[in-house]
Amino acid sequence: MNIIKRLFSRHKLKDIFTPTTIAKLAYVNRNNIEKDLEKYLNIPGKQIIIYGHSGSGKTTLLRNKLKDIKQNFVKTHCESNTTFNDLLLQAFDDLNRFYISEKSSNKQYTINSETKAEYAVISTKISNTVSESQGDKRVRVVPPQLTPQKLAKFLGEINAVWIIEDFHKVVHDEKKRIADVVKIFIDNANDYNTVRIICIGAVGTARELIELDNNLNNRVAELNVPLLSDNEIDEIITKGFDLLNIKIEKELRDKIIYYSNNLASITHQLCYDLCYDSKIFKNRYFPKTLKKDAFKEAINAYVRKNSDTFTKIYDAILCQTYGWNVLKAFEHLEKEYLTFEEIRSSIPSQKRPTEEELINYLEQLGSSEYKEVVRLDRASKKYSISSPFFKAFLKMKFAIEKSEQKNIKNKKNNKLFNKYSIDENINERKIIFDEQFFIEFNKILDNLVITESRIKNENIVHPLKGKSNRK
Repeated sequence: MNIIKRLFSRHKLKDIFTPTTIAKLAYVNRNNIEKDLEKYLNIPGKQIIIYGHSGSGKTTLLRNKLKDIKQNFVKTHCESNTTFNDLLLQAFDDLNRFYISEKSSNKQYTINSETKAEYAVISTKISNTVSESQGDKRVRVVPPQLTPQKLAKFLGEINAVWIIEDFHKVVHDEKKRIADVVKIFIDNANDYNTVRIICIGAVGTARELIELDNNLNNRVAELNVPLLSDNEIDEIITKGFDLLNIKIEKELRDKIIYYSNNLASITHQLCYDLCYDSKIFKNRYFPKTLKKDAFKEAINAYVRKNSDTFTKIYDAILCQTYGWNVLKAFEHLEKEYLTFEEIRSSIPSQKRPTEEELINYLEQLGSSEYKEVVRLDRASKKYSISSPFFKAFLKMKFAIEKSEQKNIKNKKNNKLFNKYSIDENINERKIIFDEQFFIEFNKILDNLVITESRIKNENIVHPLKGKSNRK
């Protein structure tokens, strides 16, 4: 029966494991968070801020819930140079599918003729008002008729919410404008009770908008999307591989869970690479078992893809006087989680910053600007290097630097020195991602897994996740 079913439902790999798009087939329900989100979506005028670590599944959770309750939406995306006018135009553009195509798979709606005429007039003005500034760059101008109040009305007519993704990336002045518009949307709920703004941001940014205007304090719901538990990561793996009719060894499953960093996006990427490198592109008629040896190439593929990012982050950290010492502390003390004082004590006194400066710097390392390479567990007040891959990258870096210094001291031109030669500038040290690198890199990763297993067996409580709940 299962074979017959698979003959008529050929799921493709790219639709099951989706590291850069929202998960659908391998989506894991997070009941408590979804319950709170649905509750807030049913309160007229309640604006919502969803925050959490990058890759923790914020957008996936929201989009799946909106689909579940058949809620229409328009979406906009923020970058560091995004202005509020850009967001206004993005949102207006996304209205086209409702006002022009008149297609929606969610809530039904009827647009009155007056509103539709207003939309057509503004659309024409936007297409005709293009200014030339900053050289040859052509910039669309927001016409006076397109106000936040008007956008709220357009959204109200189609029963839609406005999603603003990565709102934490915009500069302070533009955040202030977003905060002002949130108040406008609260007021418009008297006429259209589904109208609301849903801001999606990084961990630690939940109260940014509220702090800009105290009047928003009781009108905005803050929803934290935490890291996935080991069991939730396991569920993603199980769902995906079941759809592909693939079986995996327990040791391989445990490695994916550990290396996932408790992030859905990394889990999807590792599983995708694992299947792709094993030439599995869609579900199989007959089951196949993947063994732990198949994982090595998936790891290498992930590291190659992120090698430039790792290098840039490392170099950026070294630009700070004591940046190298902060990273070295995690390796030197050979502890996974460090207190603030342990990190501060590892910095030489002549370089040592004030407590406030170091706290701000560690917070910066935990921001999206640095890919959240350092995590702070607010309960235990301990810091950790968030990614096993970046941790292994650091160990490789430090090992190479140690070897370089030894060769410089002994004035020997051996093979390693030639390969990783440097000048006096520490920022110009390079890693060559060749076969030898990956052999050593995988050894380090294996040692990290062994350490994690030892901690688990000793029943040491994980500061971020509590006791291990792996199967």
